[in-house]
Amino acid sequence: MVNKYLEIFNIKNDLSEALISRIENSEDISKISLKQLSVDTMNDTNLVFSIVNDVNELLLYWFNEQVSIILMELVADFSEDKDASTKEKILETLMSILEGFANKRHIVGCIYEIGSKDVSFGTKLGIVVYNICDRILAISGDEKQDTLVTSTVRSVRVKGLMGLLIKVIPGWLEDDSKDLSVTLREVDQSLLKASEWAENFKIL
Repeated sequence: MVNKYLEIFNIKNDLSEALISRIENSEDISKISLKQLSVDTMNDTNLVFSIVNDVNELLLYWFNEQVSIILMELVADFSEDKDASTKEKILETLMSILEGFANKRHIVGCIYEIGSKDVSFGTKLGIVVYNICDRILAISGDEKQDTLVTSTVRSVRVKGLMGLLIKVIPGWLEDDSKDLSVTLREVDQSLLKASEWAENFKIL
């Protein structure tokens, strides 16, 4: 069973990388098919269709996997830094993600555009981003607690972080400053404002 899951994981990775390669070569994502990606990766088409529903699913899969790699690297860094505050860790995590995708902004732009036009995709994207923000809080020191009240407050904090990302993404897509300094200032200022109203929730 483990080998089966590993096979599926490897196939989805290959398919998603093939998709990203086509997008980077200026292909219209709406015209890319699973059949084409099957050929690109030398996988049986029927097998691919049994694993993946559509191309957009691969786009979300790729995005989530790339973020996961960044978060795993930060967990190791944060374990060695005991003095950084939760706010500082959140800021570092957000900037690490934005810097990590800096050379893939065209692809993130595609995800953002599709999400704004396709309700179904937008809903799935919202779930992915919600889970990412939840993980950002977790690795930054905001640990989950299994009570109704704390779970509700946690959800408010996650949605607040999602709102911050939604606010800065358009500017980040156009940010041509050195080291993304414009985006860094905007994220920092947004976190500062958030800390003012969220202090009662002990978010930052």
